[in-house]
Amino acid sequence: MRLSTIVSLFLTSISLATTIAFAAPMIYKSSDIAFHPAPGFPKGAQIVLLKGDLSKAEPYTIRFKLPAGFTILSHWHDKDESNTVLSGTLNVGTGDKVDKSASAALTAGSYQIVPAMAHHYVWASEETVFQIDGMGPRTTTFVNPEEWAKMIKDSNQ
Repeated sequence: MRLSTIVSLFLTSISLATTIAFAAPMIYKSSDIAFHPAPGFPKGAQIVLLKGDLSKAEPYTIRFKLPAGFTILSHWHDKDESNTVLSGTLNVGTGDKVDKSASAALTAGSYQIVPAMAHHYVWASEETVFQIDGMGPRTTTFVNPEEWAKMIKDSNQ
């Protein structure tokens, strides 16, 4: 009985190792990545989902492309997220209101971890691409949703 259990565990581990070893990598060349208008954002913000389903409890990777001067007002998420700046300058700050004088400028290669529930904002001083990694489902709650809705409305006029 004991030998059969050991053999079974050994065969299971070989099967698992084979499955892991032969899993195909996901490859995206920059020419394959197509940004689209970001739903629920003022005009100008673009997004692409690289991995995952934002509505499910699974890891996700998204990229944003923001034009110069674009601001994402103070908001928070119920889970941690990490941001990596790929190009441009992403200015980041914390608090309930955007205070550009109190924000930090993150340039290409910079990395930020935003803890769950932290009120934060971002703005781009030039065209900026950044990547967000986290665990779904992804939620975004704006500190002042009326101000965000007005920004969306004004951008569509």
